[in-house]
Amino acid sequence: MYDIGDSLNAFSDIPDSFKNITQKHYPLIITFQKFLVMLDGSLGNSFFDKFDDGELSLKRTGVSRSFALQTLIRKKEVTYPRFLSSYWPHFNTQLTKKLDSSVVFTEIISHLKGDITSNVPFDSWLDREAYVGLSERRASSLNCDAREIIYDIFLAYEKTKRRNREFDMSDLVCDLHRRARVYGRNVGVQMDFVYIDEVQDLTMRQISLFKYVCKNFSEGFVFAGDTAQTIARGVDFRFEDIRSLFYSVFLQDPSCDHMKSFKGKRKSISDMFHLNQNFRTHAGVLKLAQSVIDILCFYFPHSLDRLQPETSLIFGEPPILLRSRCDENALMTLFGHSTDSSCSHFNGFGADQVILVRDELSKQKVPENVRKHALVLTILECKGLEFQVKWVLSYDIY
Repeated sequence: MYDIGDSLNAFSDIPDSFKNITQKHYPLIITFQKFLVMLDGSLGNSFFDKFDDGELSLKRTGVSRSFALQTLIRKKEVTYPRFLSSYWPHFNTQLTKKLDSSVVFTEIISHLKGDITSNVPFDSWLDREAYVGLSERRASSLNCDAREIIYDIFLAYEKTKRRNREFDMSDLVCDLHRRARVYGRNVGVQMDFVYIDEVQDLTMRQISLFKYVCKNFSEGFVFAGDTAQTIARGVDFRFEDIRSLFYSVFLQDPSCDHMKSFKGKRKSISDMFHLNQNFRTHAGVLKLAQSVIDILCFYFPHSLDRLQPETSLIFGEPPILLRSRCDENALMTLFGHSTDSSCSHFNGFGADQVILVRDELSKQKVPENVRKHALVLTILECKGLEFQVKWVLSYDIY
């Protein structure tokens, strides 16, 4: 259901409100961004109206409105790349010099504005005292002093964001919770069952939005994901947190049906099932991947769920690590040809192979001639795709 690279154009035939859903739209298959837009269109005045700069007309309907919303979101949403390029350099260097920008962004999105904490409304963020107090949690890796600094950065971030008339996804989520409380959670048609894939890319406050479209809390939800595959920047996720969310939030909802019984038995939350049989990857790759997970578990024991190692029925050799010397070009080492723009020959790269890099910035570091002859994708772009051979380029960032 969640795709961070979502395009609303693909869902232009689906109404932007749950109140307009009809039988013909089922089974309803949408991305998380489309879900947010539909929920926004079901709860009174749209969140996006306040960000319309006059170039867009959000009063349009159908396909044109989807185009307008997509354009507005692309222009106004603060994602991690925008946070890093447009916000981070302007913060007080005395505050940022000992902190990583990715850590700060994760704290803002997942904890300050995305966490589920008692006595804190879903339409608000944590105050300084509550946030600094999170350092006492067993899973916390930040001390009180670091959290004090992060909170100062957070306040500067919010001030700059308001001045720029921009928003992040957590602003939309908080606004949806606020309007759901005001409008009595009447969003239109109610679903019997909701299935969420790639749930590890959602914050707890985002997940809690699903309670507005499905009241079958005891057996109406299926969450699938892998905490070792979290690729959404700003998300800190564990499956145990979902169980806590259901007990503390979903089952406390006045409309919850968990008090109802079936054949005299009280309903309860289902156990978690670990699916550790991998049908897409051979054993050599899985062994390497598990070694990375083991390192993460050792240094960050509370940051991801501890699961049984994945197994495969397909034998395969472990990936080969090639390290070029400081005076060598890594791509020359791989393909045996010069990679400057004057080179007209680039052999040895087939349609079933891909070069993987971390992000768009790393992609630009790949020589232009290579990008003309080979498929170069970021980790985000390649997720879910299959290739026979994958080359992973480092550029000193892994």
